[in-house]
Amino acid sequence: MTCAALLASCGGGSSDGEDVGPAPGVQQYPGGVWEGTVGTGAAQRQVVGYIDPGPLGTGGEFYMAREAPGAAGFDAIYGRLNVNVTAVLATGVTYYSVQDGKFASGLTLRGTASNSGKIGRTDGISGNYSDPVQTAAASGAVVPIKLSYSSLNFHPARASLVEGTYRGTGLFGGGWVLTVTPQGQLSGRIGGCLVTGTATPRAADSPLYSMTLNLSGDTTSCEASGTQQSGIAVLRFDAAGVPNGIWVFTRNATGPNNTFTLNGIADPRTTVPPSTTPLSVAGNWQGSFTLPAGVIGDTTVWGSVLPDGGLFFYTNSSLDHNALYGRLIRYENNVTNNRFVTANDGVFFNRLLANTGAYNESVLIDGTLQSGDGTSTAGLFSGSFSYPTQPGGFPTRFSVTPDPLYALPSGKVPNAALIVGTYKMAGTGFGGDTTTLTVFADGAITGLTTSGCEVAGKLLGELGSGLNLYRVEAFGYLNSPNAPITCGLSSGPPQSGSASAQFDANGKVIGLRILTAGLSVAGTRAHTVFVGAKQTTP
Repeated sequence: MTCAALLASCGGGSSDGEDVGPAPGVQQYPGGVWEGTVGTGAAQRQVVGYIDPGPLGTGGEFYMAREAPGAAGFDAIYGRLNVNVTAVLATGVTYYSVQDGKFASGLTLRGTASNSGKIGRTDGISGNYSDPVQTAAASGAVVPIKLSYSSLNFHPARASLVEGTYRGTGLFGGGWVLTVTPQGQLSGRIGGCLVTGTATPRAADSPLYSMTLNLSGDTTSCEASGTQQSGIAVLRFDAAGVPNGIWVFTRNATGPNNTFTLNGIADPRTTVPPSTTPLSVAGNWQGSFTLPAGVIGDTTVWGSVLPDGGLFFYTNSSLDHNALYGRLIRYENNVTNNRFVTANDGVFFNRLLANTGAYNESVLIDGTLQSGDGTSTAGLFSGSFSYPTQPGGFPTRFSVTPDPLYALPSGKVPNAALIVGTYKMAGTGFGGDTTTLTVFADGAITGLTTSGCEVAGKLLGELGSGLNLYRVEAFGYLNSPNAPITCGLSSGPPQSGSASAQFDANGKVIGLRILTAGLSVAGTRAHTVFVGAKQTTP
């Protein structure tokens, strides 16, 4: 008796006649980013997504985003997929319909993977998936799907590439913005939710970035508050190889079922040519803000930057000051460029929010220094700042130059003794406080406001040769025992910052500026902008 006659006993088949051996052909490997279409004719839609190669390279988790059939936005198809030689199979697939917010589970995706020989690997998948019944995407029949290996796979993920700001629109006029730091920290907003998380390269030579999104906010505007999303992102590139967009595919890691498919554009990248002469950003500056389209606000700005990178800019108005502050660091700590950024720890006080203004945190400041007329002295500091809830949804541009009012006169040596004296700042707006401060020879600062607050602080020494900058510490407000009302500022945290003298054309001190800010352990913030004229001694 031959082995052919006893196929089952020779290990080549089964007694019920079903084929359990490998399918004919060459094993295909589906890992990567894929783009293509689903449906046919007028119902055809674009689809993009990724397939995880898994430990053997034959498949793992997958996530496909398809244009919704009857609404703006993207539906999601996800599950686990495997390729047996050329046969593609995924069971227990989940479909999310963005139009009605419903999930369909238990779907099957099947098809064939192929290698055309054009790029030396698996580059095509065609097949279909089950109708997502009881959702707005249901069509009454299986849905054809055809995928091609995406050119996005040829851009390996790098931390330096994903760093930047991305934004896009959502359903019915909603929007989102995400900023990624060089360290992979992520912050921003999606609709009414504030977002923090990470975006880091997933594996060597992979185009994918691992994403985590932690959602928070008022549950009225952010139903997913307190939940976490996880998934991947992949960048898009222009013809020069510069990132110009991003795809983000995530689903819930905690909380109820939820998915995000974000299709965004990248803010223009800041390119800084290498410089053999590192410039210092320290000094006193003046200039302007360029606000996003449709946003009303103050556009003239003044301020200072300390040698350690402490920045404080402010605007002026008839009511109050907007304030932008934080600590600048040289980008990537690389002295061959003159780009400075904050690690998302900046703060912007918007005087127009709430009744008395409000503080916005997680502000990213990104600016570049240029020398004046080819010299080794900085003559222009320009860039932008942005934060998740920024009005208009786009960064505010800034451009500042050295402020001549605070320039140290020729022949003058910075010395705290220069600014000993009494200074007075008139109140701003209707009923605003007038504040009088006195600086003593030992650096002590005392003062009084017309609303009954005593002021105390300490002026320390100058901060560098040629710099009209002095450090201020322990600056704050106290209840005055002789005042008829309680000082409302006395509950604020102690503040620190800088002081600078104003000079007239003859090099005489005519005024004093103090810019300080503070943060308590409990999270309470406060800041001070004092610009006072020197008072003559009786």
